Formats: sequence, structure tokens, C-alpha cells
Amino acid sequence: MRALSKILPCLYCLPAFIFAFGLNLPCAFSQSGKGELRTVTLAQYRNLEYVALGDLAAYLNLRTFYSEKARKMILYVGDTEVKVTAMNPFVQIDDRMAQLPYEAHYADEDLLVPLHAFAELIRPLYRGTWPERLKKSTARDSTSATSSLTRAPNIVKIAVEGKTNGTLIRIQTTQPFARRHVSTRFSRGWMYVDIVGGKIASNAPTSIQGASIVKEVRPVQTGMVTQLSFRLEKEIDANQLNISNQGNTILVSLPTQEVVPEAVLRNLEMDRQKWRIDTIVLDPGHGGRDPGAIGPGGTKEKEITLQVALRLKKLIEKELGLRVVMTRENDTFIKLDERTAMANSAQGKVFISLHCNANKSRRVDGTTTYFLGPAKTDEALEVALLENSVVKYENENGGTAHSDEEFILTAMAQNAFHHESEGFAQIIQEEMQSLVGLPDRGVEQAGFRVLVGASMPNVLVEMAFISNRKEEQLLGSGETQQKIARAIMHSIKRFKEKYEQGS
Repeated sequence: MRALSKILPCLYCLPAFIFAFGLNLPCAFSQSGKGELRTVTLAQYRNLEYVALGDLAAYLNLRTFYSEKARKMILYVGDTEVKVTAMNPFVQIDDRMAQLPYEAHYADEDLLVPLHAFAELIRPLYRGTWPERLKKSTARDSTSATSSLTRAPNIVKIAVEGKTNGTLIRIQTTQPFARRHVSTRFSRGWMYVDIVGGKIASNAPTSIQGASIVKEVRPVQTGMVTQLSFRLEKEIDANQLNISNQGNTILVSLPTQEVVPEAVLRNLEMDRQKWRIDTIVLDPGHGGRDPGAIGPGGTKEKEITLQVALRLKKLIEKELGLRVVMTRENDTFIKLDERTAMANSAQGKVFISLHCNANKSRRVDGTTTYFLGPAKTDEALEVALLENSVVKYENENGGTAHSDEEFILTAMAQNAFHHESEGFAQIIQEEMQSLVGLPDRGVEQAGFRVLVGASMPNVLVEMAFISNRKEEQLLGSGETQQKIARAIMHSIKRFKEKYEQGS
């Protein structure tokens, strides 16, 4: 992502900037002075000030995550995720939707939003002194977007069906909806499904059939968002909720019964009760014909992950006296499924997969640790998709993606280690902050194929962003690699002490 000052380096480049937006009306930019935000005024929006989100985030010292594929940016304001999507006036703030007076625009790997209207949305979330520059406001900033009441309805039917293993909700539409425009949230016995760009037909039928956990359906239209409210008979585990799209149908599944055979769960629980952490499996991500992500300076992810793993192996053996198994000890290509198979065969007690993160925006930085589970954020989903793309290097007869059903079944079978993996991930983040000091992007869960099948606590560590030039240099430094290795070694020590005492 480039700063707006790079998008608009000079006045004579303005026609190219207008073309980048796909706009055919005049606009102009201004700069209030040194240290101030550079803004754009768009004539078709009554010369409303727009600002590049990347510049605003840097100005307020906020972390970001950018998805080029979805043309969406996430700003982390305090503990809150603020999601902005190009060509969309709606902003998702955690589990609620807010509306800007005009839609966000896209140009040169950045999004632009109405400056003061967006600033007012995030101001209550900001932890710090609010800049005077952002306190300015005009009447036009607070103007609501034009009503969408004249749009034709595109949500025509809601059917709830009770199944043997849960409840299935079918939302029939007249057009496909992108997955990113469908979100869910829970509050006081209700589940809400928000569909951005949806409009419910006034006569849309709703039905509930079979032994369903849903007892009532209430559709509500608010501007360009359709909110479908479902009253639930009892609380459910939100981690098990699944949303998928099949053409003009949105499917929401609420599993309420385990589908894993009792014998599998019983055996897993027995294993859980008797494990002792004596063997650590280290998985240096990528390798061989799979270079992984490549930094702007040419650094390859596969090289960094192996170097850190070798350092970590020495530390574990020397200071903890534990057995260490490596999925690779040189520049070798190993299939994803074979990595966890090796861990299980070696009777590993902890599985750690090492990776370097990457993002289209070179501003994105920091450390994240993941454990296996359905992705809850766009960032987690995108990182998992990137890491899972390794299958393109696998041969034609292997490396096929798990089906959704297979993944869900396997993930449920690993519930015996779900909490341990999450706890271990949290310890790693704490140690990384203490010893390495890179920005903390927190603990996340996502469907990483390399973790599926590991019969032990398992995590995937995205050590830093190799796409960020500064962090690429740090990753290539022996000093930083040793700090990362020591942080993970300390994490293993803490995890071993904590969970062996409780077993």
C-alpha cells in the first residue's frame, strides 16, 4: 500500500489519479502543513474531503490488514476491528454496521473514505489524544446516504429446517452475495445475520420445520443492510457456526450434536489424560520447490523458517532436555499432510509450524499465532488461504483440498486439544512481545491444512511480515532469529509446566 503522497506526487499527475478511481469528475487534493494528513476532495461529492486509510492509520499509529482480493482494509482501533470495503458505504465495527455518507473508493492498493465522517466513527474507540485536525466537521459529513428504498427486493425467502445434527437456515435470494457481505453475531439469545446490500421482500415467507433450535424469525431492513434475527431456544457454540453460499442461496448451519463417533472422542480423551510433553515437533514452513512468500529484498520464507527452526531445536535440546523432531532439516519439499503424519508417527506432544506472514500492503507488520478452527476474521481467512495454497506444488495424485465436511469432522475430533492449542498460542504471543518486541497482532484461529490431523496441541506461528521491508531485514538477522527461537523455547517451557501440572 502506498501513502497518498505517493498516489498524488504532483498536480500534473492528477488525471491519472482520477482514472485510477474510475471517476470522470474533477477532484483536487490539499495538504494542511507538515505532519498533517494529505486529503482529496471529490467534486461529485460536493468537494467532500477523502483520506487514504493507510495514511490515516499511520497518522493515528493504528495497525492495519489489507486484502487486495476483497479490496478491504481492517483497522485495529484499541481492541476493535473496523472493516472498510471498497465501493461500499457500510463499515463493520466488530459485530455492528455503521453507514458513511458516501462509499469508500479504491486506488493503488489503498482505500479512501470521507475523512470527518469516518473519523467520528472511530473516535470513541481511540485510546489517546484525538488530533485537532480530525475535530473539524461539516454538515455534509454527517449527511446520511441516499435511501435505497427504491431498490428491488433481492431476499425472497427464509426457511429454517431442523436436522438430526442441528439446524440449517436457507436464505433464498435473487442474486449471489459475496461471503464478505454476510456476517453473524449473537446477543441475549438471538442470532443476527446481516446482509450488506440486501433488501428483504415485504411478503418474503418465513418457515420453521422440524426440531429446530430456532423458535422465531424477524427480518428488519435498515438502509442497505438486511438484518435477519433468529431467536434461539438455547445458547450454541458460535465457533461451530458455518456460513456458505450456493448460487442464490445463503446457508447458515447451527450444529447442536456431535457427529464424531463416540469411540474417536473416547480415545482422544484417554490420550489427552496421559500425555506428557517430552517430544517437540518443529515444522519449518515451505521448502524445496515451494519458496513461500518472498520479501521485497528477495528473502525467501523457506530459508527463514528453517534457520529459526534449527536455532530453536538447539535451544530446546540444550535448555529443556526434550526430544526434537524436524519435519525437514534442509531445503526439502514436504507435503502438508505428510508433516502432521510425521508428527503423529514420532509421537510428538506439541506441533509448531513456523512461517513468515505476507500482505499486499508493505505497511502491515507484527506477529500472530494461530490455532486450528474456523476463521473468525477476514485476516485469519486470508492468511490460511495463502498458507494452504502450497498444495499447488504437490503432485496430481495428492494434495487435494479437504472437503468442508472432512475438515469440520476432523476439527471436531481435535476438540480435546482445542483449548490447549489456544492457550499455547497465547503464551507464544506473550513471549514474542517480551523478547522480540514486534507489534502484537494477537491470537487467531483458522483452517490451516498443515495443522489438520495433528493428534497433539498444535499452533502455527507467523513470526513477522516478510513483505514489510523493515521486518524482512529483521527476519534475516541472526540476532532476531535467536530472539524468536528463545521466545518460543520459553513458551514451550511455560506450556509444559502449566499443562503437566493440570493433567
